Amino acid sequence: MRRIAATGFAIAAIAALAGCATPGSGTPQKPQEVNRTSLPAQASAAAQAHPALGAAILEAVNDYREANNLGRLTPDANLQRAAAVHAADMELRGFFGHFNPDAQGPRERVLAVEPGFAGRVAENIQVVEGTSYGSMSDAALAAVLVEKWLESPMHRKNIRAPEMTGSGIGIARRSNRIVAVQVFSGP
Repeated sequence: MRRIAATGFAIAAIAALAGCATPGSGTPQKPQEVNRTSLPAQASAAAQAHPALGAAILEAVNDYREANNLGRLTPDANLQRAAAVHAADMELRGFFGHFNPDAQGPRERVLAVEPGFAGRVAENIQVVEGTSYGSMSDAALAAVLVEKWLESPMHRKNIRAPEMTGSGIGIARRSNRIVAVQVFSGP
């Protein structure tokens, strides 16, 4: 009797959950053609350079790579531009992800900056928020951001990828909120 009741309950629960689904729910459909020729205009205009923090992040990543017998990443101005615009875009439009609301991902952003690019692309993103972050030195903040990336298996994989040789870092800062993006490239 208990088995019949449990089975009946399970069937009822599945039916109830199925009723919650709506047509088109689930994974959103990507547009047929994603813009690879330009970056979001407002974010592109708002992107600012943060050379001291960017250099501190790259130094911390390169120190980690060297400690793990990996080559150092070299700074790349095109990757830096793609990263800076993505950081500004996330801050301006209030989203957090590798794909913006227009479905542009890391590769599309790099292609918008460097149309002939044919290599591999990877990206790490991170947001930290709080009064302590706003008052940290660039070196201390870089250490926090890189440590957070290293705690994430996928972000750590990007940092440790031996085939990656180039890097660009973008930062968007608003008061005590910091959005960091690191774009990697390789052959």
